Amino acid sequence: MDATMGQALEPLFTTDDAGRVTSWGESAARLFGRSADAALGEQVVEAVRGADGTLRVVLRSEAEGGGWEVFPGDGADHAADDGAADGDVEGPLVRALFSVSQLGLLVVDRDLRLIRVSAAAGSMHGSASEELLGRRLDEVYRLADPVGDLAAARSVLGTGTSVFSRLVTVLGAGGYRQHYSVSAFRLRRADGEVIGLAMTVLDVTRRERDAERTATVSRVRERVGRSLQVMETCQDLADALSPGFADLVVVSLIDQVAGGDYPPLRPVDTEQLLLRRAALRTTGPPDPDLAVGGLEAVRGESSYVRALLESRPVLLRSGRDGRLSDTPERENSLRAAGAHSMIVASLTVRGRVLGLVRMFRRGRSEPYTLPDLQAVESAVAHAALCLDNARRAAHDRALASTVHRRLLPRPPGVRLGIDTAYVALSPTADSGTWFDVVPLSGARCGLVVGEVSGAGMPSVAAMGHVRTALRALAGLELQPDELLARLSDTLTQLAHEWTGVAVSGDLALTAGCVYALYDPIARTCSVACAGQPAPRLIGSDGRIERIDAPVGPRLGAPDSTPFAMATSSVGDGATLILASDELDPALSQEVVDRLLAVYSTARELADGMFTRLAADPRHKGTALLARTRPLPTDRTSVWDLPSEDRAVSDARRLTRRWLTERPGPPSADALDSAELLVSELVTNAVRYGTPPIMLRLILDRSLTIEVTDSGATTPNLRHARVTDEGGRGLFIVSRLTEKWGTRQSSTGKTIWAEQSWPEE
Repeated sequence: MDATMGQALEPLFTTDDAGRVTSWGESAARLFGRSADAALGEQVVEAVRGADGTLRVVLRSEAEGGGWEVFPGDGADHAADDGAADGDVEGPLVRALFSVSQLGLLVVDRDLRLIRVSAAAGSMHGSASEELLGRRLDEVYRLADPVGDLAAARSVLGTGTSVFSRLVTVLGAGGYRQHYSVSAFRLRRADGEVIGLAMTVLDVTRRERDAERTATVSRVRERVGRSLQVMETCQDLADALSPGFADLVVVSLIDQVAGGDYPPLRPVDTEQLLLRRAALRTTGPPDPDLAVGGLEAVRGESSYVRALLESRPVLLRSGRDGRLSDTPERENSLRAAGAHSMIVASLTVRGRVLGLVRMFRRGRSEPYTLPDLQAVESAVAHAALCLDNARRAAHDRALASTVHRRLLPRPPGVRLGIDTAYVALSPTADSGTWFDVVPLSGARCGLVVGEVSGAGMPSVAAMGHVRTALRALAGLELQPDELLARLSDTLTQLAHEWTGVAVSGDLALTAGCVYALYDPIARTCSVACAGQPAPRLIGSDGRIERIDAPVGPRLGAPDSTPFAMATSSVGDGATLILASDELDPALSQEVVDRLLAVYSTARELADGMFTRLAADPRHKGTALLARTRPLPTDRTSVWDLPSEDRAVSDARRLTRRWLTERPGPPSADALDSAELLVSELVTNAVRYGTPPIMLRLILDRSLTIEVTDSGATTPNLRHARVTDEGGRGLFIVSRLTEKWGTRQSSTGKTIWAEQSWPEE
């Protein structure tokens, strides 16, 4: 008797308020043929599916934990013992689930028409349960994906394979989206006939909206910050927010920040502040009043002022008592576009204000709510940091570009016997590329094109060092191969001194360079290459050939292979093209032929090359162009002098006669200085040099006096004492000239001096 009563008082199983099984006794296992491991956590409808019998349901109080206790009905004990059950499944348990449970329950027939609706499901729809009966699922609910959702339901009817936790989106009142987690199970009679589906519906709208906010923040963190361009970063932010989180996004920068200046510190003076629109993204037609680049004041909008001063997002909604703008014109424009809610957030980082982001929702999109503000705050914090990094990088690029321009020479032009110009395709402002035309003695000039590895200020600074060193070495009258060898040693030493300073893009500091030494009087060009292709030489007949100069290792590279020099004859009307290894492949025979057929001067040729090649973004690099011209016969004169004392007087006489016979004779002071320089240089050659002796005068922007002999000993400037009778010749030369020097050749040496000469 007591044992029987104890068994009767023990429930078969218990459930929670949502109808999930929380405990499963041995009697339930025998009655329903399911183990405790299989039944725990399942919905009641699924747990008792296929079983017959009568059940008694008892509602538990909240103190007992809520939910229901399920007991066997009349004859259930016997059924449990015999393994059989009689009665209707539509018992007290089912009635309780449909009337009390907070879990939505739907039963549909084979045509997917509702035949039973729980009170919770009716409440989710906003209608009484009875009003929904007899209507098909897609007639009751405005499914966002009706084709897919109905196909899934029909698949359960046909195959019997249940669907668990399918996310179904429904357009609710006002067109706002509601999200439900739906599970569907097939219902069959005892004889196996399919009668319909049982469906559980759980409202997961809050969960999905939280997931959308999380996805928005993740999208911003993934997309924003990939570029170090300010405007591109602003557009990335707008693209990450719309579509998905906003229907319209406007990113505005404070005007001085958009112009490249430092952002102001908080708190900002909102009375004078101007915003310039930097990026826009909309899911609808563009608004001409919100064009990128436009300016708008801050002081007229209280929401802007609040966001900037408080550094937190501001939420506004339109309606009878709400406005999105304090300006009537802007408010009317937003309402005409269907905007009904807006979030304004400031872009602030490290105490500095960069700008504002405005996000709008319009039409049938859900209005913004307070939980959206937290997501916006996280997103704009990341965007502000990325924008500030891009602004800093832009400032560094501008600084590097300024330094780069300052370190480059002035545009080359016409010199005696040569006309030069340059072309730069897709140059990087902070790169270490350079070109140079180095004037040398004897009307010669050095032509240079080079690039230093990496980018940024370290590369630009290294370029400045290399260019300065090259000019200094060229002034020593070194041959191209020796010059590059010494320049490579200089760059290696520079790299050692810069240990710990990273040059972006390369692990080592190296440079490519091609150096050509052109002599217009001898009509020769000597070339040496370091990691750059040898120059092209286009003759006056249009035939292109490459000067046969081997390409040596890059300057500063570990490779110790010596540099080689090649010398080629260059006739009048020829064109030399020194191109970087990036641009060199684009200069084909066809391209050069077409350009030479149209253009004659180096500047015209460079402009034509830029116009023809710049349209293709693949063409990059720098080229220096030099066109040779016939040397005017009245600009230079050469005399052989005897190795005797009378050579001095002869040289003075020949110099005076040549200079005075020219149009516009020089002043007496200039003529006397020229005679004195010739006298000192020839005297030095007669006394200390080796015959034969040759005097050459070259008149360009200045007068160059050259005295050549076959001796190898070079003179040194010294300061004579008061009592010394000699030793003042070169001192006098240094005082009367702009510069002077000595250069060696295979046949001897040449002492030269340049004297300023009045223009004719």
